[in-house]
Amino acid sequence: MPSCARPPWRAILGTMRLRIILSALALVAAPLHAQTAASEADARAAIAAVLAHQTAMRGLESAAQTCVTPALGPQPAAAGAENPMMPDHAVRIYFQWHVPEAPATVRPPPQFRPDGRRQRRERAPPVALPAPVPAELAQRLDALRAEAAASPAAPTIVEIDAALVAAPMQLQDRPSGCAPLQLSAPAFAGDAAFVETAYACGTTCGNGSLYALQRRDGAWVVVAVADTWIS
Repeated sequence: MPSCARPPWRAILGTMRLRIILSALALVAAPLHAQTAASEADARAAIAAVLAHQTAMRGLESAAQTCVTPALGPQPAAAGAENPMMPDHAVRIYFQWHVPEAPATVRPPPQFRPDGRRQRRERAPPVALPAPVPAELAQRLDALRAEAAASPAAPTIVEIDAALVAAPMQLQDRPSGCAPLQLSAPAFAGDAAFVETAYACGTTCGNGSLYALQRRDGAWVVVAVADTWIS
């Protein structure tokens, strides 16, 4: 490979960061109050966007072992309020909005020599921690989150169907050995939406996140994520 070529994972990460910056600038410039009311289609699209990001972030192997709980949890709580989706044994995490995680790196399958011995693969690049979003965007998201929590409305949808789940994740239709992922009902404030996730990888193993999304040209895009708890 020529020395000037960029590894594929760097190109993907660079493209994602550019899209996130453009989305963030659009959100900061957007008016605070709703231009149009959120509909069932908005709620479904926001849920689908969060699930698509979860699939990309986890990678094929982890996503295949994750199943989505059909019933949605309550809408995200206000900052500092009791979180009904956080387990009793979990610990709160310092709240900070950060850019969405990049898609998991897909490593090529192992190659074998003519003598049957496996060739050594290149070491996977280190996973960088997501960067915090700009301070102006973080303040904007905090204000929108407070607005969404202060004016609760009946959820437009209360359950997820299989059409919203990005493969290889699947909808949990019966008790199984998969790790359950539950989402909250979306909460809206203007052209912003907030969705919480709760992932359980064991009896005392799991984590929670809060997603911030923006409506752009009729589509919902993830612009920031914040870790909320861990167990």
